[in-house]
Amino acid sequence: MRRMRTVLAGGIVLGMLALSACAGDPEVSGLEEQLSQIDGVNGALVWSTHPGAPWNTQVNVALFLDEASTAAVTTAMEGAIPVLAADPAASRHDVAVSFAHGDRADYTRENFSRAPEVTILPEVYAELGLTDTGAQMILVRAGELEVPEGAE
Repeated sequence: MRRMRTVLAGGIVLGMLALSACAGDPEVSGLEEQLSQIDGVNGALVWSTHPGAPWNTQVNVALFLDEASTAAVTTAMEGAIPVLAADPAASRHDVAVSFAHGDRADYTRENFSRAPEVTILPEVYAELGLTDTGAQMILVRAGELEVPEGAE
């Protein structure tokens, strides 16, 4: 009986180690700088989460816009797509992009929820050729990001 408990405990420990290795956060440190250089974007926040399970990884992007218009959101997303597609981490995982009106310097990841959100109107999705995923963020599934021709 004692041997069985030892084997079971060892299996649980190995399983936990295996799961924790799968849940590592992707390297996204350089992505903020690249996204901050898009026209009309004055800064970006990038972080990863694990929605639903430790092995599910999502890259979250918040783009801070100088202007809170449909045109500004469309332009920012058009600039973000090739950057995200070229990034090794973002291109492998689901990416949720949200927009805030204001200066990036005024917010941290912890207080980002207080930034004035920019509503994403259906015209943005139509212009970008994306399926409407809601008014608060644009969700791009892993593998859907492609570098447009000539953008590399």
